[in-house]
Amino acid sequence: MKLHLLSPSSCGVLAILSLMIKESSALLQSNGKGSPSMLSDTTDVCSSNQGRTASRCEVELDVPASCVDEDGTSSCPVVFFLHGGGGGNDGFKRSSDVHENDVIGVYPQGESGWNTGPKNSNECDPDDFDCSSDPDEGAFVASIISTLRDMGANGNIYAIGSSNGGALANRLGSNAGNSIPIKGFVALVTQLLSSPERSGPGVLNYNQPQGSTPVSVLNVMGKADGVIPYEGGPSGVFGGDDSFQLYPAIESMEIWSDYNGCDTGNPIEESVTTSQGDGTGTFYRYPNCSNGAIVEHYAIDGGAHNAGGSSFNDISARDIQYDFIRRCEESDPTDPGPPPAPTPPLNPSPTAAPVYVDDDTLPGDCVDDPNWHGKANTDHNCEFVAARSQRCAWESTDGVLASTACKVACNTCEDVDDDNESPDDESPDDADDDATEDDVDDDDTGDNVDEDDEVDDECVDDPTWEGKYSAAHNCEYAAEMPNIRCNFVNSEGTPASEACKLSCGTC
Repeated sequence: MKLHLLSPSSCGVLAILSLMIKESSALLQSNGKGSPSMLSDTTDVCSSNQGRTASRCEVELDVPASCVDEDGTSSCPVVFFLHGGGGGNDGFKRSSDVHENDVIGVYPQGESGWNTGPKNSNECDPDDFDCSSDPDEGAFVASIISTLRDMGANGNIYAIGSSNGGALANRLGSNAGNSIPIKGFVALVTQLLSSPERSGPGVLNYNQPQGSTPVSVLNVMGKADGVIPYEGGPSGVFGGDDSFQLYPAIESMEIWSDYNGCDTGNPIEESVTTSQGDGTGTFYRYPNCSNGAIVEHYAIDGGAHNAGGSSFNDISARDIQYDFIRRCEESDPTDPGPPPAPTPPLNPSPTAAPVYVDDDTLPGDCVDDPNWHGKANTDHNCEFVAARSQRCAWESTDGVLASTACKVACNTCEDVDDDNESPDDESPDDADDDATEDDVDDDDTGDNVDEDDEVDDECVDDPTWEGKYSAAHNCEYAAEMPNIRCNFVNSEGTPASEACKLSCGTC
């Protein structure tokens, strides 16, 4: 047998080819629902991080087609889903709903859980910050974020974690900054540690907020949790190590409120119904936070360690989590420059389509361009845009806005000339007072009423109504997400569903 040795020039060619293959595999690519790619197979996010077992470490990346622009980049939010102790990442591809909400999902696998406290598998003491054998969770997440940025995922970073995963979410928020640029997190059934100040390897290991940027927080806890006590103190998950102590849940929220410059001493409280515990709970909101931060807490009466999955006022846990992320995306007053380019919005539930005018009264140039489509997907045509009014801000590869090309879908036609109106047309004042909900198409939600439809005089939005949390939470705001926001109430307790009948479809 002859061995054919490669020449130096051949080796150079192979090295270049290998680099090209690695770079191409690291481009941001979309995938179908339920079929995330394995980021850990195409990058070094596992091999380059200490304390990670190559055979067990994996990071799944779930990218909806709507989140990839023509140039291969994305401004969609990036959400880390963090499993609990002893759990795994394999179920998130089915339960995360990232494809329904236009966000990028990241599903990392921990090493027998997350190293946020004493672990039997650790070789070093918790205060050995120079330890090189135990998992450094801060560095692990920071490297994933850095890799995603290199791939073109430029959206804001969020985390949703339960139990041990919630503890890691709290830690990521506590170490927010350049390495971990987290904008907000959801921590389920756990709160901040009161001690120790730091634990585990590395430098991104502080257990109380030390970061340099605002961090929004949504926390859900059961008041009868036998694993992570609502009133704080020691927990059996720490294996008898009394140096690890938890803050009382409310005190933990006050710390986050202080960190974000909110009105800590006067949280707004609201009674809620729940699907866990005794069926009741309290919602706490800490108002007037600086830099648009959001700090909120749900306390479930009688709730156990499964309270993180509770619905509130018949709104599912996942919808509440995505509404939190949506609101974080909407409240970003820190950028004094022009608004960023429009991106596909988060949409946990269907929203009302634009208002249409009757075809018989359309001017000759009021048509949808059949050749227009969004730059991210050829299927994003005018018909696709019509389903959600926010899509009218999308643009084509040529920079043409949907609002310009899809005039019917976006209701951007010029006003009809008065000469086109028939003298026999009924004015709103002459409309049939007996018009009922049956006069509106079944798929109408209240906003989709044709101009010539006969609508009950009482089917209107109250222009003075606003949610008790913000003057910007008016009927138009409620219409964007009716299944959640129509449950909002004003300072007098009047729900949007009563005041915003047109927007909420409650005529």
